[in-house]
Amino acid sequence: MDNVLNELDGEDSLDLASKEWNHVMDTAKKSGYREGVIDGENSVFQEGFDIGYKEGFQTAFLLGKFKSLLNTISQDEKHPQNIKEILNKTRKGICHICMTESESVNNKQKSFSEIINEQRTHSINVLDTLYQYFQPYVKQINIEELDKLKTESHFSKGLKDD
Repeated sequence: MDNVLNELDGEDSLDLASKEWNHVMDTAKKSGYREGVIDGENSVFQEGFDIGYKEGFQTAFLLGKFKSLLNTISQDEKHPQNIKEILNKTRKGICHICMTESESVNNKQKSFSEIINEQRTHSINVLDTLYQYFQPYVKQINIEELDKLKTESHFSKGLKDD
């Protein structure tokens, strides 16, 4: 009789240990999955931030050169309306999202890569417009074709990567 009780206690202990083990493993899997998702999100966010920061700095630096050029040109000179608008709207940079939201243009939900591509295209177009308009003056403030092309090339490479 004692053997039967010991055997039942042993089976109960094994069953309890097995259930406990399954519970611990389940918890570890869920926790590991959660941590993996969070680490993945952080990695993607950091990578996106790094790319945006670099591209934003390059664009803002060239934009700053064009704006400084405007201050060196005679105040009597009249600029075309599109140049005035570009320079007026870019006080805080060349933000495509800001522009489209303020104009309530195309409020559909877009993917991250679509937003990046639209921003890059917009930045290239604005810089190219300014470069073409200020062409007679660009050498004076050390904006070289190479600077503009490097920026465009970097953006275009990014467009292909996404």
